Amino acid sequence: MSAASHKSMMSPWVAFQRGTARIWLQKRVILWLYMVNVVFAAVLIYPFRAVVGELSKTGLADDFVAGFQIDSFAHYWSRYSPVLKSLTFSAGGLGVLYLIVGIFLGGGIVGALAVERRVSLRRFLYDASRYFGRFFRLFILLVAAMGLLVAGYKLLLSDIIDDLQEAATTDRASFLWRVLGIAIVLLCCTFVMMVFDYAKIRMVADHHRRSSFLAAVSALAFSVRRSWRTVPLFGLNLLIVLLLFVLYLLVENLFSNVTPISMIGLFVVQQVFILSRIWMKLSFFATQTAFYQDVTSPLPSELGTVANGMNRPTGLR
Repeated sequence: MSAASHKSMMSPWVAFQRGTARIWLQKRVILWLYMVNVVFAAVLIYPFRAVVGELSKTGLADDFVAGFQIDSFAHYWSRYSPVLKSLTFSAGGLGVLYLIVGIFLGGGIVGALAVERRVSLRRFLYDASRYFGRFFRLFILLVAAMGLLVAGYKLLLSDIIDDLQEAATTDRASFLWRVLGIAIVLLCCTFVMMVFDYAKIRMVADHHRRSSFLAAVSALAFSVRRSWRTVPLFGLNLLIVLLLFVLYLLVENLFSNVTPISMIGLFVVQQVFILSRIWMKLSFFATQTAFYQDVTSPLPSELGTVANGMNRPTGLR
């Protein structure tokens, strides 16, 4: 069997199964990430409760029920602007902090899923701190790549889509052309996100790799050469995420009544949804890591050749 056939053997479904098995092995990571979400939610709830408690004494709540009026909101904003601005800044600051913490934890997540043994919290935090700088640079590159995609669409496709919309003879055709333009942008952004997932995996799997730019370029080449495997694998995870969101929206509608039991039930559903989101975040990395390691792992014959070369006596013919 050739090296090429060995490295393309794993199908997306097999990679998904192996990745799922790794998540079960590292299930304590789910608990750690869930606790991080709980901490951030608790910190955000405190100022939010204070603002809601103060505004509930005004007529703003009645305005929301009777029918929201922008003039009414402008009045309350001018009167309670310090409180509302405080809440806005708190939410914005926590959002930035949550993003930085997410980048920090990314190294621990990929590091844990790259090994087939349980990792301790100490090892998880060590990997998180070890790869934080590299993952942060990858995030900056990701933002730049997304910006280039949007700019490229504006320069190359936006006018064409607009012309096709104007030339459409029906409103439905015009709408479909607009949907096509949005779909192209979303598909390109999705592919870029997949490439940067593999860039993170490469930086962890190849310990000597420190250049984030070269890791992204190598990940792009890896993803394109094996697009018939990488794209379906990423798409499978993405499809499950979309199904989870749809299922959550359907279940959430069952708890529309404002009763204590309904509120408790909705809270439980929300926590299950948060856990499922964490699981799927791990699934993207776990399944793609399993595929990447299978492709890049050396053949047994190659390992034997290396071992024979190391054990061969020197100076003898």
